[in-house]
This record gives sequence, structure tokens and C-alpha cells, in this order.
Amino acid sequence: VCPGRVSCPGRVSCPGRVSCYHRLLALGLVVAVGVAACGGSGGSSSAGGGGGTVAGGPIGVRLAQLSFEGTIRPYRVFSPGATSREPRLPLLVVLGGVGDTAESMTNATLFDQLAGVDNFVVAYAQAAQASWSAGFCCAGQDSNAYDDVGYLDHLVETLEAGYPVDPARVYAVGVSAGAMMAYKWACADPGRIAGVGSVAGAMVLDSCSPATPVTVVEIHGTADPLVPFTGGDISPEGVATTPAPSSAVLVQRWATLDGCPGTPVVTMAGVVSRTTWTGCARGTAVTLIAVQGGGHTWFAPGYGAVEGAVDASKEIWSFLSTHSRSD
Repeated sequence: VCPGRVSCPGRVSCPGRVSCYHRLLALGLVVAVGVAACGGSGGSSSAGGGGGTVAGGPIGVRLAQLSFEGTIRPYRVFSPGATSREPRLPLLVVLGGVGDTAESMTNATLFDQLAGVDNFVVAYAQAAQASWSAGFCCAGQDSNAYDDVGYLDHLVETLEAGYPVDPARVYAVGVSAGAMMAYKWACADPGRIAGVGSVAGAMVLDSCSPATPVTVVEIHGTADPLVPFTGGDISPEGVATTPAPSSAVLVQRWATLDGCPGTPVVTMAGVVSRTTWTGCARGTAVTLIAVQGGGHTWFAPGYGAVEGAVDASKEIWSFLSTHSRSD
């Protein structure tokens, strides 16, 4: 198993294929912009960190724990601090995949650095078991053992209590199993989530009928051997109880849910194609970024002509940050 970005170049936490499956499936990024404090009704307690406090709220890194329905889960927050020009910050909630941790996702995505430049709060959440309860993946028959939607809602409420978070700009970001959880969260609680950023994700739900539209960006390699771009069985055998739909079906589903008009605009540059719907309900948008020949990985510069053709962290933030939730 790859130990994180430090040992795996190009911001790819697991650059391999099958051997790195469990780490990558764990790389679910749920991004909620505008993280709050470590207090809260769920019994969270600070576990350390080197952050300080200014008039714009806590700054730097904070490690903490949050209690929810009998489980205690660690999480990590980075905030650059609010300013007079922007007193409320977006919150990005990052969800790791199977077996991943908040710290490993920090190394894999480098969202802290991006948050420091573009001024947003980023929180890295952690599942109670090896994977999230995301639907029919990715813990076999135990794939719905925990109320992870309730936990993530509680985490955001806890963060909003201590950080200058803009509740209209909370985003869920994930990779693989974490991305699947991000989609489930958006389906269940669209009044909280303004957008979803997914890498190597899939919709593993029987139903999704959000009351309000949600902006979506899916980044997927066409040669992904674990969560197939064209849909089908998720590998390894036994992690999912039902085959996953294709990436094309996934984004078309969100385009329909968001009331997107007409046909999408399709562009191609090198090995990267983009299929984008704009003008959707309440200003939302949907896009699929397909990397031709790309595998199951967090795409980033410095990792070859294919896996390095897209900077997933920058692509996700650039697309989501222009959209906020409208009541």
C-alpha cells in the first residue's frame, strides 16, 4: 500500500493499479468549504495541531476528534483565516477511500496549499470502518452499516461553530469510495452541499432525488480497472453488491436532476475530453473530464503524459468555487 504523496510522486497517493486499490478506493474527498471549530454537540475534542487564532477565525492546521452515534473519528482542518474582504470562507470536505486517513488525503491532494492561496477552509474526514457507507459499495454486505450522512452533517455543523464558514459554499470531494460517499451525501442533503468533486467515482445508489440542484464535476480515467469508466463490476470482487453505472450515465443523470438544457458542449485537448452542461437550474453545472488511457488514480502534474494530464485538485476547486448553493 502506498504511504501517501511523500513516497508516491505527482500528488498520486497510489500510482499503481490493482496493488494500490484499497488506498485509492479510500481516497474519497468530500469538500465542504468553510470549516468550523472542534467543539460541538457531538462531543468532538481537539487532538492537537499548530493553528493559531485571528479575528478571521482559527488559522493553520487543527487535528481533532468527533463523536457520533457511538464512534469517535479523527479529522483534520486547515484554514487560512478569513479577511475583511472575504469574512466568510468556502468549506471543502475531503473524503478518503478504503483504509485511507485524513492525513494521507492531505498528502495525496495538497488541498492545504491550494486553500492557502485561494482562501478556503478544507476538512479531511474519516470513515468509521474501512470504507464509507456509500450505497452498494465498498464494504460488501456492510456497505450501509453506518449513518455517514448524519456524521458528515454533524461534522459541518461542528466546523461552522468555530470557523467563518459560508454555508452556501460547502463542497463534498472524494476519490473512489470517498467520491461515492460524496454523491450519496449530495443526494441526501442537497440543502447543505453546493457541489460535488469526484475522482474515479460512481453512483452506487438505488435512488437519488435531491430537492435542489447540485453542481457536479467527475474526473475519470477511461482505462480505470477498478471502477470502470464504461460501468460494470467494481474490483476487487466482493466489495460491491451491484455493478456500477458508467461515467457517462452518471453525469447524464445529474444533468437531468439539475434540469440542464440541451446537449452538452464537448471539447478535446490531448488525452483529456470535457463534456459540460451549463445553464442548469439555479446556476448549477455538470461536467465529465475523461482522461484517455487514465487509470484509477488521483491525477496530478508530474505523473506522466496521461495521469499527469490533469491536476485534479485544481480542476475540482476551479469548477466548484464558481458555484454556490441558492436557497
